[in-house]
Amino acid sequence: MTRMRKCFGCILLCAIVVLASCSNEIPENKPGVRKGRTVLAYLVANNNLDSYLEDNVEWMYQALSAMTDTCTLLVYYRPVPDDQTFEGPTLMEFVCEGNGYVNGVPALSGATVTFDNVVEQARKKVYPDDGSYVAVDPMTMRQVLLEMQEIAPSDSYGLIFGSHATSWLEGNSVQSKSFGDDNGYNIDIPVMASVLASCFPQKLDFILFDACMMGTAEVAYELRNVTDYMIGSVMETPVYGFPYRQILSKLYDDVSVFPQICDDFISFNKERKQWGTCALVDCSKMEEFADAVGRGLETYASELRELDYEAVQQYGIYHSKRIDYQYFSFDVGDFFCSLNGGQIPESIQSALDETVVAKSCLSGSDYEFGGVIVDGNRFCGIGMYYPDQGIKDTWDKYYRTSIAWYRAAGWERFVPALSY
Repeated sequence: MTRMRKCFGCILLCAIVVLASCSNEIPENKPGVRKGRTVLAYLVANNNLDSYLEDNVEWMYQALSAMTDTCTLLVYYRPVPDDQTFEGPTLMEFVCEGNGYVNGVPALSGATVTFDNVVEQARKKVYPDDGSYVAVDPMTMRQVLLEMQEIAPSDSYGLIFGSHATSWLEGNSVQSKSFGDDNGYNIDIPVMASVLASCFPQKLDFILFDACMMGTAEVAYELRNVTDYMIGSVMETPVYGFPYRQILSKLYDDVSVFPQICDDFISFNKERKQWGTCALVDCSKMEEFADAVGRGLETYASELRELDYEAVQQYGIYHSKRIDYQYFSFDVGDFFCSLNGGQIPESIQSALDETVVAKSCLSGSDYEFGGVIVDGNRFCGIGMYYPDQGIKDTWDKYYRTSIAWYRAAGWERFVPALSY
């Protein structure tokens, strides 16, 4: 009888070990530090982008499962409340073993790669939602990002943000979301930068904004101390997002391949007869870039009085009084080109060459969206606002008081003289 009990105990112990190894919950024990880069995705889908962000997760999984190196992807997903796939906001872990296995089991393939099946295969942590949960609350975002690092300690990280966004604009209405749309709630970019600085002891390798209008000097400058590179569009981003089946492997690679992501994004949009811009910005150069812009403003201070900003390449769409982002951001190169008689000043071009590592766009009227037609010959890859010109008083007030680029670029030295 004693021997039988011992045998039964061994079987039970083995069963517990097997069950634990097959569990879909994220293990509590802290793993060792992973070599290389871990990619994190923060997807806020409690809005009309839910189905598109689901597709993005599928594409990420397909790319990950085909990789021949070991790598880790963590995806935080904030679903719509009635999404039957989730029990609530969920953090998912996918560990690719480089041999056709993900999370210790054969990778899904073909018709089995559905969103429900991908979520089922993930190791998960579900966050309780009593109806007051907000994914873009600074405390929530900080908790999730810290837990991502606890789950997957790594040499370095890259971070994807996916949702609605409106760049540096203050998120104070249904129209203006800054970053994220969790049932109308959002986070302003200066606050996001503070959250990221408090979460990551070293700079992120990159931040990819799968979101509209983020490719501006204002955003890149706010993020200069938290990431080396920023990838994003200065105008609206089509709802399909980035082609993760093509680009995810590049996000684990050396930064020298990052420029290809811009071309992949533009090719993807062209195939779907969409529109688009994309740029890779070296955020570590934003201090120098701000200095160059400030010197340029000083050089052309008298010409600023006569500048017709409506003639400068701008990236804000206009559909109606409800959707009006016109003139939220002007092409930096074309702005100074207009001041300098039709040619970008050498000092500005040199700063652009240092800061904008890669850029690509769909040019011409065939790719018009919301009244915006991008001229590829005037597209430098990065935009900036022209404050205190009567464009929008609410924008100007927020810009002067909250956006660090305003003083870094020296606008306060020139703009008051332009106000009539």
